[in-house]
Order: sequence, then C-alpha cells, then structure tokens
Amino acid sequence: MKTTSVAAVLSAALLLVSCAGQKKPENGGAVDKGNKRAQAAQMKGAPSDFKPAAGDENIKNSEVAYNLALEYAGKGEMPAAHHYIDLAIILQPDSKYSYTKGLFLLGDKRYDEALVWLERSLQQGPGTSDNKLAVQNALGATYMQLGQDEKALAQFREVVNAPGIVSRYESYYNMGIIYLRQQKWLDAEAVFQKVVEENPGYYRAYGKLGLISAHKEDWGQAALLYKRALDLIQNDYPALQTDGAELYCNYGEALFHEKLYPESRQALMQVLRISPESSAGQKAKEILAKLGSP
Repeated sequence: MKTTSVAAVLSAALLLVSCAGQKKPENGGAVDKGNKRAQAAQMKGAPSDFKPAAGDENIKNSEVAYNLALEYAGKGEMPAAHHYIDLAIILQPDSKYSYTKGLFLLGDKRYDEALVWLERSLQQGPGTSDNKLAVQNALGATYMQLGQDEKALAQFREVVNAPGIVSRYESYYNMGIIYLRQQKWLDAEAVFQKVVEENPGYYRAYGKLGLISAHKEDWGQAALLYKRALDLIQNDYPALQTDGAELYCNYGEALFHEKLYPESRQALMQVLRISPESSAGQKAKEILAKLGSP
C-alpha cells in the first residue's frame, strides 16, 4: 500500500489491479439481499449512502469487490470504483479497503472525506510497517491539501525517519512543497536534495531546486537544474504537457539573466508551443518582448 505525491497517489492502489470480469452497477439494480447489505453497512462502517446494484449478491468475497474497485478506478470510472470498494468494506472491514477508499477520495479532491477513511485505516491497523507508512504518507498529502501544514509535516516526518529500506522521496518532496509555501528556503532545498538522492529521475524535484537557485539569483545553477528536469521528460509527452511549459519558461528566464539570449528565445518559444495562454505562456511572451525581434 505505497503511495506518492498528490498527483500520483491514486496509482498506488491501481498497481494492484486484478480483472474479475463483473458487470458495472446500474441505477435501479437494487435487490433484497443488497438492501440487507445496505442496512448492515452502517453497522460495519461503510458509507451510509451505499446503494446496492444488480449482481452485488453474487459477490461473496471482499477481495473480488476490491479488485473490481481497482479495475474501474484504472479506467477512470470512479462511481463504479467507489461502489465496489464500499461493497468490499461491507463484506469485510479492513485497513486496506479503508486506505483505498481514502485514496479514491483524495484523487477526487474530496479531502475531508479522505481524511476520515485514512484515519480509520490507521485505527484498523495497516499490518506491516510499510503499509502504515503508506497510510501516513497519504494522510500527510490530505492534510497538505487542506492547508494543515504542521499536521502534514508531522506525518511526513514519521515516514522519512522510519527505520529500514522504504521509499521516502514522495514524502520528502511534499515536505519541500510545504517549506516553499512557508518560504523556508533552506529547509526546502535540503529535502529536495534528499528527493534526488533517493530518486535521481524525479524531474519535479530538479525544477523546485531550480526555483530555489533562482530565488538566490544564482541563475547559472538554476538553468542547469531546469535543463536537468527537461532532459528527463523529453520523451514523456504527458509530463511535457503537464509541466513542460513552466519548466521551459523558468529555463528561458534563467538563460535570459545569464545573457544567453538565443538559447533563452529557443526555450521560451517551446513554452508557446506547449501552452501559449497559460501563466507560463504569458510570462514567456513578456520576456520575448524584451528580447525583441530575432
């Protein structure tokens, strides 16, 4: 039950996808056995708004319902995913199912509800130490989205200070985001350095280190860090579409300050190719105006 930053937290559960070949729930598919399950839901801690669907009575094993939940989440069909994880919880209350429910809600940006299920997962006992750390990381990500930074940091610190060989870079990265938000530049730099030590391919950390160097007006170092991030995503179309405009803009700005004007123009033109009307696109246009005609 490992998790990542908020943008990838849902994929932690999806790695466990197992196809079971059941039908999607349909509206109006309630049956008597399902009604009994709905009545039992509150007693077992499942959501009170659970609505049985046709075919539910044929699912006797909570793991079947769990794998169906992951399958539908993998397809982006979240109403069905929520239905089947709720059914798994009704069949067998378990920390793993509560954790997955929390991840689904976190992915849906329903943060207050996610918090309830992730806290329940801890109370139920996640089992192994790795599982507990995964829940704590997800809890930290949820607190972070709710703006409760100190509670988030407390969860992330438990993860990064845990003994043994565990993946910590997601928690370090989220800590860095909070420190940037708090303008604690030295703390942010230290934890982003830990990210790239643990995962040298995590391009977003290089981008954030570039921002810190830019804040210090060390434009040469900032340019090197932005370039490192861009090199890592050159063949990753989704990453380029998500973060490429901002990275190219920051890279172009750093090159501009270094008086490397042709290289700066080239980087800024990439911004306009990716997202000309974004905030990065507007900033790129401003710098290009200063550069004048080629």
